[in-house]
Amino acid sequence: MNSRPSLQRNPVPAVALLPGLIIVVGLSIVSRQIHDLIVIGGANPVSSVIIAIILGMIIGTAFDLPQSLKPGLSFSLKRLLKLAIILLGLGLSFSAVVEAGAASALIIVTCIVIAMTVTYWIGKALNLSHRLAVLIGVGTAICGATAIVATAPAIEAEDADVSYSVATITLFGVVAIFVYPIAGTLLGLSDAQFGTWAGTAINETAQVVAAGFAYSDAAGKIATVVKLTRTAMLAPLVVVLGFFFARGNRTGGARAQINGSAAFPWFILGFLALAVTRTIGDTVFLGTATAVQWGWLLKAASTAAKFLIVMAMASVGLMTDFTMMRRVGLKPFIAGLVAALIMAGVSLFLISVTRI
Repeated sequence: MNSRPSLQRNPVPAVALLPGLIIVVGLSIVSRQIHDLIVIGGANPVSSVIIAIILGMIIGTAFDLPQSLKPGLSFSLKRLLKLAIILLGLGLSFSAVVEAGAASALIIVTCIVIAMTVTYWIGKALNLSHRLAVLIGVGTAICGATAIVATAPAIEAEDADVSYSVATITLFGVVAIFVYPIAGTLLGLSDAQFGTWAGTAINETAQVVAAGFAYSDAAGKIATVVKLTRTAMLAPLVVVLGFFFARGNRTGGARAQINGSAAFPWFILGFLALAVTRTIGDTVFLGTATAVQWGWLLKAASTAAKFLIVMAMASVGLMTDFTMMRRVGLKPFIAGLVAALIMAGVSLFLISVTRI
């Protein structure tokens, strides 16, 4: 029987989160201060999310981080980032969310199909295992490590395949955080174009949010909506892959496990709920005596969301494991590189064709 990563969450005592959270809060404050100090032409060209990632990488590489930091770092990346995304729902009306999601749907589906197909054939040409190729494809097409971990039990993947695919996807995602904003600026992309590009082509949700807000606040919000639309497609894809591999399994081994709860990103519902709240609130409160309080609430939610995002990005930097990436090997790296380049190119082409 193949070994599988566990999708069960063991509760962590709140006190165990404090060391890691203290570190990321400190790095976030320093990152914001550095951002405010770097002024060129009256503007702050370097985003605090980029600064937080760089500082985290420097510290994580220079020092052997104690295990006591890991629970807080993981909590910041997995839970606080989701809370930040939910709060971002107050920054957009429900109609804007639906419009952005609908406009990108065709691009997302096309990119998913192409990424899965191309990665499978590249993996076959490189003599990679079918499961490793599928995991790299899913990670590229949907949402990085989350998609890989959710898909692994459904296709009975080995632990080694999961580790290699996560390392490969993480590497290109981290690179994308820095490359995409530069490329978007050179290409002269609008906020809507860049947000759609980042949301459809970059792997992890954290990486999409980082790249989007590094470009602009507007691009960050659009990238988040597009990414959530893309992430919502994980659950049906996992089911399809699970049945596909179950039909192809002739060994009589244990049946693949399909964990619908792990595959569906439930925090999307919170984001949508706050987007609906924003629409109702604007209708009810604007132009009334409570307009000032409503505006204050929206501003406070935006400020909190941005700070939580910076905290999550500091965790990304601190948790980036370059040692594991060096162990990946050349073949998975090639498959991941080709998949990442194709996703970027196809997405950008479709954005140009559809005139987003």
